Amino acid sequence: MYRLVILCSIIVLTYFSAYAVEGFNMGSSGPIHIEMDNMTVLKDKNVLRGNVFVKRGELEARSEELEVYLKGSKEVDKLIFKGNVRITKEDMRAVSDRAEFFVSEDRAVLSGAVKVWQGINYLEGETVTINNKTGEAKVFRGKDKRVKIILNPEEGK
Repeated sequence: MYRLVILCSIIVLTYFSAYAVEGFNMGSSGPIHIEMDNMTVLKDKNVLRGNVFVKRGELEARSEELEVYLKGSKEVDKLIFKGNVRITKEDMRAVSDRAEFFVSEDRAVLSGAVKVWQGINYLEGETVTINNKTGEAKVFRGKDKRVKIILNPEEGK
């Protein structure tokens, strides 16, 4: 019985992480469109506050605050969304307290009451780490909470 539970868990995590990895891809080309209420420009980063909206390709993200770290004078290296983070891409959507996108590494880390939906499937955890280059996704539980996954397989398959 124990082996069956482990096998089922592996299958579920493999299925869910495969679509999560694809969903959080910031991409490495194309313009990043950003809107906000106000902005502070510092030497190594820009701090955007108030109704922040970011769009790159099909990925859209909203938050209360965004820190944009640059590589050189124009290339975006890292985006850190803080407060009431909402991310959408096609039929995938996620909410969290914080989201970090490492653009050149093609990696994302969502933390703080993370909830992810794709279609009718659902994932919940305290931290979700996604590496698009390696295809790896990790979900970590919070204090006194466990990782939750709800899958709704298509009937007849």
